[in-house]
Amino acid sequence: MTLDWPFWIAGACIGGFVPLFALVSGKLLGISSGYSELCSIAKPAGPERWKLWFALGLPLGGFAASGLAGTHRLETVAEPVRAALGVGDVATLALLVVGGALIGYGARTAGGCTSGHSIVGLALGAKSSLVATLGFMAGGFAATWALVALTGGAA
Repeated sequence: MTLDWPFWIAGACIGGFVPLFALVSGKLLGISSGYSELCSIAKPAGPERWKLWFALGLPLGGFAASGLAGTHRLETVAEPVRAALGVGDVATLALLVVGGALIGYGARTAGGCTSGHSIVGLALGAKSSLVATLGFMAGGFAATWALVALTGGAA
């Protein structure tokens, strides 16, 4: 049995939880700061260590939910990259590493990642997050159109 939520219910739940969490706890949710905590795991735990557990809980929660629903299956992230670009294993790994580094750099430079700005920032009414989200969307559309043009529409 699967439990498929309509996107608008899930979106409303996430959009409602973010400001409620900020109001009750005085803290902001954000995944890039959770990964920042992961990178500083060797340091003594500080008041922001909860973000590490949040970052680890997202994939673990998804894994547990799919297991309970009986829909769990493992897929590699690299396969769609190989299929779309027609590159080998080493090139795929290099693309994923470089892409991950660029995403991390962009998140630090922009003061948050796409989900941080688009979910948390917009839910809290930050104008800078609206500008950032519009930029993310424009860049995503441009990259998608470029990939479609380069690959001849193969996905």
